[in-house]
Amino acid sequence: MAIALVVGSIGLYVTRSTAPNNVTPHFATSVSQLPPNSRIAADHTVDLTITTPGHVQVVAAMVLPHDLAVTTTRIGANALITGSVPGHVNFPVKWVGRDQVMGFSIVQLGRHIAALAMSALPASKWVVAVSPILKSSTTPPQYAWANTILGDPKMDATGVISYLSTKSDANLNGFVDAIAVNQDGQVVAVLSTKHLWYSSQFVARIAYIVATGRGCHASLGIVGATAQGGGVEVTRVIPKSPSQWRLANGDVVTSINGRTTETFNALDTQLYLTPAYTVAHVTFVRNSKVHHTVMVLACAL
Repeated sequence: MAIALVVGSIGLYVTRSTAPNNVTPHFATSVSQLPPNSRIAADHTVDLTITTPGHVQVVAAMVLPHDLAVTTTRIGANALITGSVPGHVNFPVKWVGRDQVMGFSIVQLGRHIAALAMSALPASKWVVAVSPILKSSTTPPQYAWANTILGDPKMDATGVISYLSTKSDANLNGFVDAIAVNQDGQVVAVLSTKHLWYSSQFVARIAYIVATGRGCHASLGIVGATAQGGGVEVTRVIPKSPSQWRLANGDVVTSINGRTTETFNALDTQLYLTPAYTVAHVTFVRNSKVHHTVMVLACAL
């Protein structure tokens, strides 16, 4: 799916960190050595053991609502995955999918683990970045941590506060699967493989979309471009897609499920925020006449 989340298409904006250049990472050998506000969040991640032929890897994952978890580590669909938390070791974990836009793998935990407390991204306030360091699922993690400042949320033309991504401070480039914790101990951001902090609430939302879409975001099955006067003009219908036999070259898609699609980016964004295999009511214009059709959206590969 060609979607530019970083600039504009979904209200995700990149802002430069205003943290001082002298932000220094620290090393902690236990949770007790972390800043007090970050200890609960740091201690409530889940350890994933990922086994593929000839290779075993242990990584930390952030626990989300609906018994989902995310990690930046790329996980193969056929990998054997188990999870461990204090008191519960090696419970089954199922691979769900990977969000390529932000760079997170999503898994379904085989037992209920309380989700981390989350909050909205703060506006230019100090947070604690914590990155777990795991050697095995049977040894306690160690941590890299640092104080940093995330960028300000942006407001769109309608006055709605947008989801945010912000560049990581250069001194945090070595951090992996890091979380940003506010002064109340709530997780406000997750560090992606692209060294961008993404809103933890947005990451949780996308993880649920992928999970309910059987591992996929939705696809309409067309190639298009923004039409003059608004809407998305179909330039090609992908064979064996939901749009085959329903849409044709030259049609202009104007809304899906009652939401207008003024531009191609707006359409792409709406599909990104929709699980695959969702029933869609599509409105389009053909030869100056308005038409309606119903289809089941496909999986965006």
